[in-house]
Amino acid sequence: MYLLDTDVLSLTSPVSALSTEGVEAWRDWVRINNDMLYFSAITIMEMRFGLQKLIAKGATARSDRLKKWLFVTETLYQHRIVPISIEIAHQAGVFLHEAVRRGIQPGAEDALIAATARVMDLQLVSRNRKHMDALGIECLDPIQSLPSR
Repeated sequence: MYLLDTDVLSLTSPVSALSTEGVEAWRDWVRINNDMLYFSAITIMEMRFGLQKLIAKGATARSDRLKKWLFVTETLYQHRIVPISIEIAHQAGVFLHEAVRRGIQPGAEDALIAATARVMDLQLVSRNRKHMDALGIECLDPIQSLPSR
């Protein structure tokens, strides 16, 4: 089972401008294997933030497409969106401390997503290797290598 970081989930959105061979392969993999995928409630927050930025810029067509996609995604994954528990919050605090001790300042969002993967025993799928490595969690970049079934 896999926990998707916001950066790789957003590649599947209709407003993503990226369209390389690797991105298309990832999108196909997600369509076929969506029953194996989870994501954090933090990802909903980050996606909503992006949506609000589009609305504020007046990008009505893009924001409408993203809003519909987010609704469908939330509906499809409703039982696989992981809330932030006390255990996850504690683990995120430990991860953040270790990263800062190493001289890297990842955001709390990254720490919470990494902690969710650790606590839930899910393989993290993320393109944000720098921060995830600093947080002490391994991740798989799906553009470089697709997850296994």
